[in-house]
Amino acid sequence: IASCLVGSEMCIRDSPMTATPVLATTATATTRAGRLDYLDAVRGIASMLVVVHHTLESLSDAYSDWSHSHVDLGRLGVVAFFVVSGYVVGLTLSKQTPYTFSVRRFWRLYPIYWLATALSVIVWIATGHEWTQDLGLVTIVANILMIQGFIGAYSILGVAWTLGIEIAFYAQSVVTKLARLLDKSAWLGFAWLGVFAAMAVSNWQRGTSFSAVVPLMMFTASLGFAIYRWDKHRDRTLWWLLGAAITVVPVLGWMLATTQDQPGVWPAMGFNSSYLGGLALFGVLYLFRTRTAPHWLLWLGAVSYSLYLTHTTVIQLVGATPLWGAGAVVASVAVV
Repeated sequence: IASCLVGSEMCIRDSPMTATPVLATTATATTRAGRLDYLDAVRGIASMLVVVHHTLESLSDAYSDWSHSHVDLGRLGVVAFFVVSGYVVGLTLSKQTPYTFSVRRFWRLYPIYWLATALSVIVWIATGHEWTQDLGLVTIVANILMIQGFIGAYSILGVAWTLGIEIAFYAQSVVTKLARLLDKSAWLGFAWLGVFAAMAVSNWQRGTSFSAVVPLMMFTASLGFAIYRWDKHRDRTLWWLLGAAITVVPVLGWMLATTQDQPGVWPAMGFNSSYLGGLALFGVLYLFRTRTAPHWLLWLGAVSYSLYLTHTTVIQLVGATPLWGAGAVVASVAVV
């Protein structure tokens, strides 16, 4: 979710004498300061959907129940983020060495994540809450490394569960780059889809309670990478992955939801509408990528990583003040 880079697209540093376009295959998309506008627009909208969802969820149990059963705006935004992340990996890693890519990602992602996590703990305690979670060494190390979401460990900063999956996708991409197989790595999306399918069938047939979010998001990031490959090389892998995303995933989502009464498992409608809605958000803005996006939306996209990491802490702070209530959504968004 962060790039060159704050998580969206490669910054171009060509000499003024060469006047090289951003990318020959993405030249039709509007750009600003070397950034593809529509990617920032997706990230801006997705980040606000997550903020509004978590605020409404904190305010109303009725909304929380409705979103769980019908459409979860937060999950919708997360799906869109992962499509963008996959696209960004293609845009950046294809032009960078694995070392450069990794170092830049580290400095863009980790320092602010550590700061946001520390701030979240401080605010939680300062607002009168007791720390009841038993944190073992493995959990603490996983949170420091930002891999808790990938291995299923407790996330001290709640929203950071997504980042472990993103780190895993970065690692997968770096390995394939080192093996000179990056251009073919979108096909790994089908391996992740296979893992997702196995978990869904297990829920359906054996009554397990897999949420299967890790393989699904890895598949989704692979879809984003395939979109980049289509833009750059007209690689038809995209159409196989996209076809699976809109036909196979919903069927597997229904299977996954057969044990929806167990923790972590979502009803089929809430699961599928949120997933397909995230794909649709990216798709609509991709179709309008030649249009100029509003400045405020591009700004939201540029700060979306910080917004994503800090918004729940701000909601916690606002919840401890008289602002909480009818104006909580406006107050939380404004403070963030």
